[in-house]
Amino acid sequence: MYLKRITFALLLLASCVNIFAQDVEFTVSAPNVVAVGEQFRVVFKLNARPQELNPPAFDNFYILAGPSTSSSSSIQIINGQMTQTYEYTYTYILEATEAGKFRIDPATATVSKRDYKTEPIEIEVVQGSKPSQPSRTQPGTSTQPQAQPDQPADNIFVDIEFDRQTAYRGQPILATLKIYTRSNIAGFEDIKFPSFDGFWSQDVETPNNIRFERVNVEGRIYNMGVLKKYLLFPQRTGDIKIEPFELVVVAQQQGGRPQSIFDEFFGSYQNVRVRLASKEKTLKIRDLPPNAPASFTGAVGSFNLEAAFDKTELKTNEAVNLKVRVAGSGNLRLIETPRFEFPSSFEVFDPKTSDRINTTSQGATGSKNFEYVAIPRGPGSFDLGTLEFSFFDPIKEKYVTLNSKPLTLNVVADGSEQKGPQMVGFGREDIRFIGQDIRFIKTDGIRLSTGYPILIGSAKFYLLLTIILIMFAGAFWYIHQRRKLLNNIMLIKTKRAKKVARKRLHEAQKHLLQSNSELFHDELLKALWGYIADKLSIPVANLSSDSARETLLSNGVDKADAEEFLRIISVCEYARYAPKSEHSQMRELYDNAIALISKLEEIIGK
Repeated sequence: MYLKRITFALLLLASCVNIFAQDVEFTVSAPNVVAVGEQFRVVFKLNARPQELNPPAFDNFYILAGPSTSSSSSIQIINGQMTQTYEYTYTYILEATEAGKFRIDPATATVSKRDYKTEPIEIEVVQGSKPSQPSRTQPGTSTQPQAQPDQPADNIFVDIEFDRQTAYRGQPILATLKIYTRSNIAGFEDIKFPSFDGFWSQDVETPNNIRFERVNVEGRIYNMGVLKKYLLFPQRTGDIKIEPFELVVVAQQQGGRPQSIFDEFFGSYQNVRVRLASKEKTLKIRDLPPNAPASFTGAVGSFNLEAAFDKTELKTNEAVNLKVRVAGSGNLRLIETPRFEFPSSFEVFDPKTSDRINTTSQGATGSKNFEYVAIPRGPGSFDLGTLEFSFFDPIKEKYVTLNSKPLTLNVVADGSEQKGPQMVGFGREDIRFIGQDIRFIKTDGIRLSTGYPILIGSAKFYLLLTIILIMFAGAFWYIHQRRKLLNNIMLIKTKRAKKVARKRLHEAQKHLLQSNSELFHDELLKALWGYIADKLSIPVANLSSDSARETLLSNGVDKADAEEFLRIISVCEYARYAPKSEHSQMRELYDNAIALISKLEEIIGK
């Protein structure tokens, strides 16, 4: 035990040498908007122990308390390396005294004889009341009548906000669905998002948990949260209306009859469902300017172009790949394949397309790749020029044309051209139709044969017709009889009853030879019940001892035979759950069952 502790201590001391210093981070956090007279917190956080901390002056705010300090640390040991992190927090409680927008200057902290500063922050102070907080009263004390709190419908609304109201066709627009509230929200129900008709939309990843921040809306402070974000790509021009989105908000409302003394002390609340709908919005989509370059394939945004062959030296009948990469931001997913013309002696296949695109609030960024595969059928040095790609830049409001580096190929013969005629100058479409045009009429070496005699009206014709009619009549009669037989399912079962019973008795005999009592009696039981059910057209589910006795007697079976049938049934049912029977008893029961079925077949089998 002591050896383990000493070893661990040595490892811990050795790992301390590997501690690496963290970058010092000094941050500040505070609400964006507060009301006059409202108390709020300003929190400074530092991930290292400071030798000195100089807070800002907090002009235009009244300091109620602070700084209150706290610290925490954590240690991680990974692969023998120990990492230790610290967090020091300094909290000030301030009160806003007048309306306006005020700046809080940076705070300064000294760590290892080096100064670090926070970013300056700006806080807006409004005259409007802050979001309502639950009031608390002592039980038994009298209070003055208070104004009724605002209803949840007055304190909550939703809206769709766009980063631009006017855009070009294909230019991305960021749509943000927001909720503003001054009440506590317990949940959401029945959300109906807009369909964005006229746009090609993509979801922008948003956190599952809604994070609220305080904002000023017409002099009132609301908590604003983002529900969802979309990136919209207009597909048509003109004024496009955006339908509202709807949802039901479960909000907490103060009021209602107190249910207990605790409700009187803390205040009682009830959940209220409020249906909300955003206002209808309209976006103005402009068409792209006319006279677009021939190489324009619908790209709108800002892009760059790369194009190159995977090799420049090759042999005939050897494949070469032209790789084209378009990167940037814009409607990348909607870009069509750039046009590029190969010489007619090249066999060209349809290009393959792949992309790596990220959709964020800043737009769709990434790259789209196109790969052409071509096979030269003839040798030569080919100067293919450059690949041209054009896009529309909505910021510059003009078309931009990009050109790749010059593309050249040197193709040498692989020796196969000497085995047959070369067809340089023919494209794949030309080769496809060689030999399929109008051909010359052959005039030499033609041998004509004598035609066959006419069959109609001859003796062979009438004989063949008679045979066909007889075969047709026979087939018709067979199908008719077969259909009658299939329609009478009970008749089929009746005729097959003995065959099915014999098959089950054969299985019972196998279990008899193996002295398997349980399976023997089970198979014998199925044979007897199945024979009666099929032979007398009675569903197995409706069979019982009483119904079987009555049915057998009504079909001319002697009372003794009917009782023998029921006796064998009773013995089989008992033997399945009783101790193992002797082989001689099983053999006697098997012989009695065969004799009984044979006797019943003579009586009711006709």
